[in-house]
Amino acid sequence: MMLSLYTFVRDGLHYDYHVVDMLRHHLPLADEIIVNEGYSTDGTYEAISAIDSKIKVFRSDWGKPNGHEWFARFKNAARERCQGDWCVLLDCDEFVPEWEFGPLRQYLEHTKEIMIPLTMIHFYGNYKVFNAFPEKFGWPARKMLVHRNLAEIEIWGDGSNVRLRNTRPDWSTRSVTFSAHHFGAVRHPARFREKSRNVFGNTHRGPKRHWFNVPSALFDWLPHPWKDPQFLPYLSTYEGPHVKAVLDNPDEFVRDGFYLYDRLVRARGRAVPTQ
Repeated sequence: MMLSLYTFVRDGLHYDYHVVDMLRHHLPLADEIIVNEGYSTDGTYEAISAIDSKIKVFRSDWGKPNGHEWFARFKNAARERCQGDWCVLLDCDEFVPEWEFGPLRQYLEHTKEIMIPLTMIHFYGNYKVFNAFPEKFGWPARKMLVHRNLAEIEIWGDGSNVRLRNTRPDWSTRSVTFSAHHFGAVRHPARFREKSRNVFGNTHRGPKRHWFNVPSALFDWLPHPWKDPQFLPYLSTYEGPHVKAVLDNPDEFVRDGFYLYDRLVRARGRAVPTQ
């Protein structure tokens, strides 16, 4: 069985995605990694293009964010280049835990299913804190990301899931569960807010209510506040194992100085461990 992983990135260094670590992390899982690189101007292409021969980077013009279809276009373009029997769709800040690499490949060897969802763990601020109630913010608890390489598979909606063309995915409970660790909210707070406003604001508002892009410098003055009261009640400390990418490069996965972790531990009346 050949397994393809596909992802996409544009100005990933500027927006503080963990794309280099993400690509290296999945080299033992995938037989090939397809990356649709959107003509970055921040050095992202140079940083990812020579990591390993398994990683096949192609460049394309994504255009401006303009409705949900914007995501589907460049994600499907990457999917169409996959050569594997099975494919894994991941954003460049999502990590399948390495302890699931072997079980996932073994499961795909024998299953008769067409698509398999991954359970998402959404980290926030640092790798020791996660959002325990992602549905409060429209963050998916599960995403349909693993699929057979079939011509009738498509990425749809806001680009978070795949389906058989013009059908609804089967979200029925399965006996085997696989997961992904998502670090999209573990980024420089200015870049986190910039991406949310300039990209997600435009794609979710749609083409008829398009916002103009605010310059990056403004977000440096007004970054996302980690003590944002809309998030604090739903955060929890993460007690599970950490993926190897975090263990190998922990500083890459901390953007709040452990402020949120310390706050949560103190709220439980426990002494804060030495970092």
